[in-house]
Amino acid sequence: MSDMIKLIVLDVDGTMTNGQITLSKIKGEIVESKSFNIKDGMGIALWQQNGGIVAIISGRKCEITQHRAKELKIAEVHLGVEDKLACLKKICEKYRILPDNTACIGDDVNDINMYAFCRYSFAPADACGINKARASFVTHARGGEGCVREMIDILDSIKD
Repeated sequence: MSDMIKLIVLDVDGTMTNGQITLSKIKGEIVESKSFNIKDGMGIALWQQNGGIVAIISGRKCEITQHRAKELKIAEVHLGVEDKLACLKKICEKYRILPDNTACIGDDVNDINMYAFCRYSFAPADACGINKARASFVTHARGGEGCVREMIDILDSIKD
């Protein structure tokens, strides 16, 4: 874990996943599915083992995301959030973490308001152009293909 960064904030769709949502009809019910990258999960687990805090802030409500967060023991899970920056500020207040001690990753315009607040911002390789232009770092990995792990590895390599 970076000496300076204490909190990482993760968007979900397009970051922890490839942004695709599969809808199927099973026994008359519409069932949603998503895929998460196992390397991202290991990176998140290592970050937390080393004392870091992880927060998920997503604009979308989804039971699958809630389930994955529980598997990863992520306590700060905020779904259906319209103002991600306001949510992030509340998390920072709760843990008494300064913006200089935060990093975030997001792939679309609803994530940009967190970029200027955080010390470091990340965009997956396949993020919107405006996100890539405004991010501190653009990962080589695409969303759902290890970009969160890459972010964590980059943060671990930064000597603050």
